[in-house]
Amino acid sequence: MNHQPFEDWLLDDEPLNSDQKRSLQSHLQACASCAALAEVNLALGSAKAMTPALGFVDRFQVRLEAQREMQRRRQWLGVLFLVLGGLGILVWFAWPVIEVAFASPITLLSTWLVTLVSIWVTLCALGEVGSVLLDVVSGLLPSYIWALLLAALAGWGLLWAVSVWKFTKYPQGV
Repeated sequence: MNHQPFEDWLLDDEPLNSDQKRSLQSHLQACASCAALAEVNLALGSAKAMTPALGFVDRFQVRLEAQREMQRRRQWLGVLFLVLGGLGILVWFAWPVIEVAFASPITLLSTWLVTLVSIWVTLCALGEVGSVLLDVVSGLLPSYIWALLLAALAGWGLLWAVSVWKFTKYPQGV
């Protein structure tokens, strides 16, 4: 038995036409569940609404403002601890560089220059190694294997792009 329209009619405050009223009355006589719902709805509708005690709204607003103030303080303390902790970790990791900088600025400059040159030399060496490996591997594999690998990489890239698009799409509206 379909109770949905009868439950909707019982719980909505909209007036019913004569056919709906007849159908509802006949259903209430046959269905104990809907009859109980109608009785409870009638009892709730006839119950007198209680008014709050004097000063309730003022006390509630004061308590709400106090809770909001406490939440603001907690948020500020959390941000302060986060920033101080982050700065502490940053200083801890950067302390060797800071120590050298305060000891002698020319030592810091020479250290940075040596580091940049070593990074540049390492990247150039890796580029040369990659070029040699690519020349060797390209001679070993036939061209159709390279085409298949390129197609597979393109497919994986497309799959990745579609999944990122799908999972980052936010519903519009409420």
